[in-house]
Amino acid sequence: MIRMNLLPGSRATGIKLKGDVRQQAVVAAGLVFLAVGVCVYYGGALDRRIESLQISKQEKQKHVALLQEKLKQVQDFEQRKKLLEDKNRIIDQLERSRSGPVRVLDHVSQSLDPVKLWLTRLSLKENAVEVEGRALTNDDVVEFVNNLRHTAYFNNVRLIESRAGVEVKTTVFQFKLSMSLKS
Repeated sequence: MIRMNLLPGSRATGIKLKGDVRQQAVVAAGLVFLAVGVCVYYGGALDRRIESLQISKQEKQKHVALLQEKLKQVQDFEQRKKLLEDKNRIIDQLERSRSGPVRVLDHVSQSLDPVKLWLTRLSLKENAVEVEGRALTNDDVVEFVNNLRHTAYFNNVRLIESRAGVEVKTTVFQFKLSMSLKS
């Protein structure tokens, strides 16, 4: 009896399997080489990118160093400017304070003109002025206060005290008044 096997058997597939394995091994090796090639190319591209970024970083660091130097120069300039402005402000204050007492004394002396009295003390603190003196009559003190009130330089002229006293057999009126400077 002859036997026939109609089912595909191991013989026919065995040969075909060997060919498939070789073909698959070649394809796999090709894919591995292709993957390695792509990785090498991509790694080279990344290395070139890293190198260009490092060069860019170095250039930017040089630029930052230049800007920091300029910033330091600007800060030094601003410090010198502030120092000069402070000095100028102090000089202006000294100029104003130097001329202030002279003006006060000038306006007070102009108010003394027709009056017979003498001043014993004049003090100036910021805008407040205090005057002490002596007069031969109380009318002279009143006229002096009125003259001060009519000047355009003083405000709030107030007679604080006026009292009579005797000096060398003469009646003398001692007075004290306060006023403020107009701004």
